[in-house]
Amino acid sequence: MITLIEKTSPYFDVQEARRNFEKQKENLGDTNGFEKILFNSRFFNIYNHGYVGSVFIYEGEDGKNYIGGYALRKHHQDVVEAIRQTTATFDEVYAHTTHLNAVLALKEAGFKWLSREQHLLKKERKNYEYNK
Repeated sequence: MITLIEKTSPYFDVQEARRNFEKQKENLGDTNGFEKILFNSRFFNIYNHGYVGSVFIYEGEDGKNYIGGYALRKHHQDVVEAIRQTTATFDEVYAHTTHLNAVLALKEAGFKWLSREQHLLKKERKNYEYNK
């Protein structure tokens, strides 16, 4: 079972999140830097008997919510559960990735392809149509 620690918690380990972000920076395609992502998103560290990774929801330039994150290897199920938990409060969340491991985790967490050519996936909350 995973535990998510939000950035506002006194138990949030910013150094661990930053250290692993720097290791994965190239894979994330980041152009803004860790501090900007941390400041402009709902950011969580994932734990399961130790640090597993980080996941964040941020608003894209188009005004839509996107998910991003990074994790240590061999924690697929923990990542899937973290994705499910962090996206549960949003009506829709998008993901843009070219990484197979990320696509597999996103699909298992309920995302569906919106555009394979643009590497864009989307997850809608069930009954979202009734909320419009």
